[in-house]
Amino acid sequence: MRIKWQDIVITVALLVFGLGGTRFAALLQNAVSPDVFAYLLITVAASGLLFRTARPLWTVGITTVAITVYLAQGYPFGPILMSGVAAMYAVAVYARIELAAASALVYALAILPWWNDSITSWITWAAGWILLPAAAGVLRRLRRKSVVDVRERAVISERLRLAQEVHDVVGHGLSVIAMQAGVALYVLDKDPAKARASLEAIRATSKEALEGLRSELDTLRGSAPLTPTITLADIPPLAARMREAGLEVSTEIEDVDLPDTYQLAVYRIVQESLTNVLRHSNPGVTATVKVYTVRGELVVHVTDTGAPAAFVEGHGITGMRSRAEQLGGTLEVSGAHGFAVIARIPLPS
Repeated sequence: MRIKWQDIVITVALLVFGLGGTRFAALLQNAVSPDVFAYLLITVAASGLLFRTARPLWTVGITTVAITVYLAQGYPFGPILMSGVAAMYAVAVYARIELAAASALVYALAILPWWNDSITSWITWAAGWILLPAAAGVLRRLRRKSVVDVRERAVISERLRLAQEVHDVVGHGLSVIAMQAGVALYVLDKDPAKARASLEAIRATSKEALEGLRSELDTLRGSAPLTPTITLADIPPLAARMREAGLEVSTEIEDVDLPDTYQLAVYRIVQESLTNVLRHSNPGVTATVKVYTVRGELVVHVTDTGAPAAFVEGHGITGMRSRAEQLGGTLEVSGAHGFAVIARIPLPS
């Protein structure tokens, strides 16, 4: 059990206030003058706050017992009751809500036998000195939980984003490397120059994939990424690498000014679409990439000339759809005539 320094500060403040103010409370109420036993009970009540974060029920128990004995001895209502207020707030913040409600009820009933006024005034007093601090504690607890939930959602969202980026960067790189390695092995004896070109493509692709992975790791560490921002201008070089890997790709890219997040999303959608074609298509299949605007929407259209086939949506398609939806758009896929990916994203205002 660990006692925090904040608990010590609150305990000392209540102790000073209780020991210093009780005599004045007795004079104002013409009540029994506090003696050593009264000050001992005030000390015990304040000391219960030492456990408010680690053992809030201990705090309520110690404080309630001390206050009850104090009032039973005929000592005046006074600063000791502030320890009860602090205990109600603490149990509402650090314990379950039902335990906080039960503690508030027990504490209010413990005060009732020594109440010298009407039940109505007791109810009013309990509402202000017991229910109000308990309600404040519950609100603080809910607010803190809400903040934690927001942070957890942000962490999960960032993990998913990093996982998608790694999937796209590494998955694309490995697909191109596998294709180029197959080409190099096939022409190694017949055409050494072609094999050399494939090996150079493997080296360039692996370097690019490693840089992309390093950039994501730097982002995770809070460092500036090593690679420049990806733009629509990077799509033609992507198509050129695909051609080197054996997939003929044609591109039609409209020159449109977009925020970095939009350009990255479009590039990743095109990249993943072409990677899927490279992985799953037969030799001789070609692909077309079109990026254009129409009626306030940015359209990303990637198609291939493969045969119609059924497909199962995996991480790649799920990731592309997520990228489009994060920008308020949609993504459709179809295998009816080859394979087609169509993303429609509203243009930023």
